[in-house]
Amino acid sequence: MACAEEFQTVREDLFFWQAYDASVKVDLSCCARQTSRGLVFIDPIRLADEALDELTARRRPAAIVLTNGNHERAARDFRERFQIPIYAHRDALAGPGEVDLREGEALMDELAVVELPGASPGEIALHGAGVLHVGDALIHLPPAGLGILPDKYCSDPKQLRHSLGKLLSFPFDALTFAHGLPLVTQACERLSQLLA
Repeated sequence: MACAEEFQTVREDLFFWQAYDASVKVDLSCCARQTSRGLVFIDPIRLADEALDELTARRRPAAIVLTNGNHERAARDFRERFQIPIYAHRDALAGPGEVDLREGEALMDELAVVELPGASPGEIALHGAGVLHVGDALIHLPPAGLGILPDKYCSDPKQLRHSLGKLLSFPFDALTFAHGLPLVTQACERLSQLLA
């Protein structure tokens, strides 16, 4: 399983790390978001112990979110280490003790849940404080840059494009992905251009 050696601070409440996974031949990316109720790990991949200790030294882990049914990644390891719950859409729940997220709910009272049917099973996005977190629905990988999940991986490509349009109703300037580097400026404008 992919393991990152370090994390990057994107802004004071947002942390990012990624590593190449040879089994799927792509970079796996994830982030952690500080909320008033604690640190939320979104689609976490393994992070070297020293780096994870640094990240959590002054930030209390509170929850794990899976943005779709394909992103278990290191979630169970994080749950065992920190004794925190895993949240996911009902179509992405994989085991006992996981908590169902639904459209319109606010995780940790701060991160709005947006369902994105048409992509992977149980695909959701999270929005809060000017940042949009997506799983596979959008990717940001070289050389193509920002793009929509390729049709061959979608359950319904047309429905996904319609679902992604919902995201433009949220104010955001940064965007994180499960595959690719975060966009930290003009993210809403970039998404609007992609969907035009």
